[in-house]
Amino acid sequence: MIRIEDYTFVGGDFKAALNILQMQPIGVSLYVFQEYWSIKKGDIYRGPTSNNTKYYGFHAVLIVDAFVINGDLVFWCKSSSGKHIHDGGYIMVYFHYENDSS
Repeated sequence: MIRIEDYTFVGGDFKAALNILQMQPIGVSLYVFQEYWSIKKGDIYRGPTSNNTKYYGFHAVLIVDAFVINGDLVFWCKSSSGKHIHDGGYIMVYFHYENDSS
């Protein structure tokens, strides 16, 4: 059994989140649209692909790594749905970050 002794809320502090990710996974809620359920190994989930895409709600995932693919920031996430979906239970998720400081 693993006991969680403490937690840190990073909110919208993107740089703090990336620093924490170097030491431990980050639990997040992911907006899930119908495309999420058909993502296969090697695919990147990018959210809705049209205005008619069905929204399903939030889904819990753990961000376990971050990297850049073709200039896009991508998170490697462990899904809470088990090993039977995506890539053995893991999914690549595109992340778009807009820096508020001008």
